[in-house]
Amino acid sequence: MDDKNIQSEENITQIYDKIFKRILTLSNVAVVNFINGIFSKNFPKNSTLTYNWTENIKNNLEKTIADTIITVNNTKKFHIEVQIHNESIAIRVFDYGYQDALKYKKVEDDRIILKFPQSKVIFLEHNSKTPDTVILELNFGNQGNFEYKIPTMKFLNYSIEELNKQHLVILLPLYLLKLRKEIEKEPSRENALKLKTLINYGIIKCIDDNEKMGNITHEDTVVLIGLLKRLYAYLYGSIQKFKEEGVEGMITDKLILETDKLIYEKEMIVKKLTEAEKAKEKAKEEAKENTLHEVAKNMLNAGMPVEQIKNITKLPLDKIIELQTQKLN
Repeated sequence: MDDKNIQSEENITQIYDKIFKRILTLSNVAVVNFINGIFSKNFPKNSTLTYNWTENIKNNLEKTIADTIITVNNTKKFHIEVQIHNESIAIRVFDYGYQDALKYKKVEDDRIILKFPQSKVIFLEHNSKTPDTVILELNFGNQGNFEYKIPTMKFLNYSIEELNKQHLVILLPLYLLKLRKEIEKEPSRENALKLKTLINYGIIKCIDDNEKMGNITHEDTVVLIGLLKRLYAYLYGSIQKFKEEGVEGMITDKLILETDKLIYEKEMIVKKLTEAEKAKEKAKEEAKENTLHEVAKNMLNAGMPVEQIKNITKLPLDKIIELQTQKLN
């Protein structure tokens, strides 16, 4: 397949990284579910998440950004990386973990304690040589060797049903990669229909189902469909046969529908707030008017002239006369 049909590997790597970082900033409930699924934990859905976005400056002034390290309930730290190839990933994960641990080091009398986050690497594309664990061996000379082990996930080995069962629904925009190799070999109408089915009855349906179950919010749905559209454009957007089959148009229609729903919901919230504010203001004005009526009645009882009462209370003259008539009756 030529360069016009599928973007370069370098550009695709960047889009993976950007999409994954956006995924990690979805709603609290969505990200907690994801962490529970990827690390086999059981944190409550209302757990507190803290993102460690701070840049670390190493001795050579090189910046490293630990932007995928998340702390849950101010105690447990997790670091997730998405990767295409295995090259240097163990060093990168170790380096991020070390920089973060150094920042929060614990100093005791005879030692410094560095606490590393629990890490995992998600291989978005893989083959028979992709390891189940990536290992960085640290040689400490006479003290021996230590193996820093990072478990991996071979993403495309999972079906959509399995990803759903393990609460990994927020990864679904990246599942567009499932047919990438096949489409590279033959960007045919048949593969366009396969992709259309995967998107509509697999990815989008699963996202919708999870929203209904409360595993993600409606805002999450809109973001995930938007990311799906963005990755589709990078991977397959220029393939003519796919344009003819309206594959991208299907995603666009879904995105517009979900966005319209979100806008409508927001407008309804604003409308309700506005109506509540108006009702509150009306009640406040009525309370003020009732108070002034009581004051005017007391003044009438005290024998004050109507004109004087009008000047003090600012009530209309006819209203004061009406109150006076009621008093006489």
